[in-house]
Amino acid sequence: MNKVNLLKIIKLSLGASLAIFIAWLLKLEYSMVAGVIVLLTIKNTKKETLKGIIGKIYGFILCTIFSYLCFNILGYHLTSFSIFIFVIIYLCFLLEIQDVIAMCVVISSHYFLQGEISFKWILNEAGIFTIGAGIGVIINMYIPTNINKIYEGQKKLQKEVSTVLIDIADFIVNPNNKDMYNKDLNTLNALIDSSISEAYNNINNNLLSDTRFFLDHMEIIKHQRDILENLYSYVSQLSSTPPQAHIISAFIHKIGYSDFDIETGNLLLDELNRLMLSMKNQPLPIDRVEFENRAILFLCLTELKQFLVNRKHAQMLRDNNFYK
Repeated sequence: MNKVNLLKIIKLSLGASLAIFIAWLLKLEYSMVAGVIVLLTIKNTKKETLKGIIGKIYGFILCTIFSYLCFNILGYHLTSFSIFIFVIIYLCFLLEIQDVIAMCVVISSHYFLQGEISFKWILNEAGIFTIGAGIGVIINMYIPTNINKIYEGQKKLQKEVSTVLIDIADFIVNPNNKDMYNKDLNTLNALIDSSISEAYNNINNNLLSDTRFFLDHMEIIKHQRDILENLYSYVSQLSSTPPQAHIISAFIHKIGYSDFDIETGNLLLDELNRLMLSMKNQPLPIDRVEFENRAILFLCLTELKQFLVNRKHAQMLRDNNFYK
């Protein structure tokens, strides 16, 4: 069942009613249309609303100009009104402001019904438009920030990345652990999608501050996800569990359960470099199977190194932007 956006319902209802009331107080004809313009103005984000209002201004100007030309040249009858509708729809599509078509047709219908496009009626329609669009913009400037929701999403992502990493560590020594990996990876992918959506909403609702670092952070998380998938692909190719596999599994567990801070990241990178050096200095494999398994494990270490570097960058981004 879809969630009901109660805040938007309240904004639409109150905004439309307020616009109609103000237009009525000013004794404007067709005051009800001011409420309709409010409904057409309010969008999901502040940037969408401001972008839409520019299109509506263009639409109002075009509507008035072509109504004047069409009705004064062809007369006030249904044929001329039909021609006006064709022209205004064509122009709106040409200018990519299709969402103002209904408003333009309604305003032009007022000129048509009055049988004149005088200064008085242009002022009347301009008043209706200004009240409706103005109240729509003002009301939509209040959109609660979702910054805390994004912060919580980042924490969940950190934990889920660690969970998937631990699943891989378990899979190395217990190949029957595949189901947990698939389940947790699906959870991670769903969290990434929802976090990206929240980040875009935040960007579009912040007119003055730059919060694109949320998306930069998500790109790092997506790269970590890709590394985890590569890592799982490698360990899936192990035909046995040599002693080195247990060592790497233990080290991956250590990464998964470690704190998220720069100092810990540096210590883990140092330990990983020592582990890679140790594997290089071990005696050569005695057969083809051991050679292949150890080659796979060494590839795992290179992926882990990239993972730790990415995690360090992610933590630096969080420290510099999220928790100021």
